[in-house]
Amino acid sequence: MKNRNEIAAVEFPVSPIRIRQCKCGCGYEFQPNRKDQLYIDKRHYDFDYNQNKRKVKNKHIIETEKQLRLNNRVLEKHYKAKIESQKKEPVKCYFDILKAEAFSTKNYMGISEEGSKIFYFLYDYYYRLFRNTNNQLIIEIYKHK
Repeated sequence: MKNRNEIAAVEFPVSPIRIRQCKCGCGYEFQPNRKDQLYIDKRHYDFDYNQNKRKVKNKHIIETEKQLRLNNRVLEKHYKAKIESQKKEPVKCYFDILKAEAFSTKNYMGISEEGSKIFYFLYDYYYRLFRNTNNQLIIEIYKHK
């Protein structure tokens, strides 16, 4: 025969606080230890913070970083393709070719001026834009040493 306390513990929760649903959106119900406990544990709190609040707060940073990585990959692709045939720096390409691959000049890590030349820096590469005699936009790609 079971003890009266064991029967009461099975049928009724010990805590006077009602059972809650976790706020992270997982759908689990739990018995809170404190009246202000909203999540099952720290892992659920961290998930909610990273997927909802932090993601919205850093949306513009995420988009900028994504474009910088894309620009770096495009420059790397053209640099490696041309350096094998040219065997010297700088690698020159038409800017329209890079622009077709979603290259953007709006985002860069830094800028440097040497006389009339302006260099734009990315993670592993830097570049310079200029117009040739036919008024076509040309990009010179350099690799960081």
